Amino acid sequence: MSEEIPIRVQIDGREAIWKMLIEGDGPWHLSLQSANGVESTAFGNNVFEALRSIRTQLFPRRIIICCNGARANVRPSALSASHGAWMIYTLHMWRPSTVRDLAPTLSYAPPSKIGSVEEQDAYWERHLRNRKNWLNFINPVWWIYFLTDSWGKPKWQDK
Repeated sequence: MSEEIPIRVQIDGREAIWKMLIEGDGPWHLSLQSANGVESTAFGNNVFEALRSIRTQLFPRRIIICCNGARANVRPSALSASHGAWMIYTLHMWRPSTVRDLAPTLSYAPPSKIGSVEEQDAYWERHLRNRKNWLNFINPVWWIYFLTDSWGKPKWQDK
């Protein structure tokens, strides 16, 4: 499989549209190309992990990829990761993630919501610790949200 996706990047405060070339069916090969040529390439078990590798290469050059997979509070589920991680969940500390929190990994996200790979890891660790808190299971708001917000389409499809 080979696919080319336009993707927005921010360089020194200015946004530009580059191309992301995606090849493979696992392991995945991502190649980010600007008008000047190939800027970065990476391999990964899924698109999310390969994107994280590209982001760590571009961070010292102050290039930010503006997509959902670069937000600090996202992660693919295990099932999504095993199928390439084309969709990710937005994670919340106080409520469970449902189908309404799904988002395409490479779709646009504003630069204000983008975090570094380290911030993503830190948020994931906090989220895992919070999930183990027994108060989540006796909190009626948590259960009401889980049972009612899981109805319907993902928010990115509501537009």
